[in-house]
Amino acid sequence: MNSSKLNKLINEDKEYLFQNYGDRLPAAFIRGDGSYLYDQDNKRYIDLFSGIAVSSLGHANKAFLKALHGQVDRIIHTSNWFLNPEQIEAAKLVSETSFPGKTLFVNRGTEANEAPIKLARRFGLSVSPKKYKIVTFTGSFHGRTFGAMSATAQEKIHKGFGPIVPGFIYCEYNNRKAFKKVMKKHKHIAAVMLELIQGEGGINVADQDFVRDIFEQCNQNGVLTIVDEVQTGIARTGRAYVHQHYGITPDILTLAKGLGAGVAVGALHAKSFLSEHFPRGVHGTTFGGNHLACAAAAAVLKEIKKKPFLTGVINSSEYINSRLKKIKQRTSYIRGIRGMGLLIGVEIAEPGAQFVREALEEKLVINCTADNIIRIMPPLNIEMKALEEGMDIFERLILARGEKYENTRN
Repeated sequence: MNSSKLNKLINEDKEYLFQNYGDRLPAAFIRGDGSYLYDQDNKRYIDLFSGIAVSSLGHANKAFLKALHGQVDRIIHTSNWFLNPEQIEAAKLVSETSFPGKTLFVNRGTEANEAPIKLARRFGLSVSPKKYKIVTFTGSFHGRTFGAMSATAQEKIHKGFGPIVPGFIYCEYNNRKAFKKVMKKHKHIAAVMLELIQGEGGINVADQDFVRDIFEQCNQNGVLTIVDEVQTGIARTGRAYVHQHYGITPDILTLAKGLGAGVAVGALHAKSFLSEHFPRGVHGTTFGGNHLACAAAAAVLKEIKKKPFLTGVINSSEYINSRLKKIKQRTSYIRGIRGMGLLIGVEIAEPGAQFVREALEEKLVINCTADNIIRIMPPLNIEMKALEEGMDIFERLILARGEKYENTRN
């Protein structure tokens, strides 16, 4: 039964806010501490979701808060007409942790993906008046603005908006033959854009051979490679960026989510030669790269550069996967486990929305995507005590749900 505080919030939410998120889960978090969240009634939850892989340093991290407080005391925003020391520092750190290049800061993941669509088109059209097409992949998700939405190869995302932005070619994910056919058929491709792990699409991991083929074909044909790391970047997979697991260097890298650890910031990072295609007046943002956002990004990037931090991500990942494998041996309710680092998908035998609600009732915060993929994405620095407690709850719920599922089938 909901408390009076919660009922009041539910009613006011419906009265004053757009209902584009549907019925929100019945909890209003008012504070956090490490890997724990506290609701309107001061009940404690274990956070294995980190706000869709955003709260990379957990909640109320002391070093992070110190950096933010210091910046707020000095200056929050001026504009991009002026030099910005915090932008420069954050851009240096992006280059140091990824590859040498230049960075454009924006406000969020959708903008981080919208910008390279424009950049790729300007690059392509500088070569040929017909070279503007961009290849993306089934199951992808690149954002909600019209360009990023059009790049997203999912009909359900396009539905109800009328004609989408032309110039995108959709190819089957992880299908090498299909990709080679696309490259052979279309002669005016400017770029290929992909997620090496599709987050919203169901934690689908790109095959090494598939990725190798893409980069080889693109290099041979003068086609740009854009890797969308909005969800996978910033140490989420156990390395600073997921593309480093594949031994590749994209022409363009996009970042957001964990980059600001809760402060809204996104980034396009590209090889330096591409910056000439965004001269003055071609692309920009009012708030993107403001002093506060870049101070947040710099603080996060400094943390992930530390070897013990990445070791901690790997250790936590190994612990979760070990637990999941043991649970899977006890129930057929788990159909598969996939992912990398602390971006883990657990495929269950039925739609997962109810399971997520049951977990919330047990004070565990998780998420479901692609209908039946339970996402486990805790803060990157999660404490082992919290992780053990969270996985204990997860195991108990999975086994109970599995038993109920089997009983309904017999």
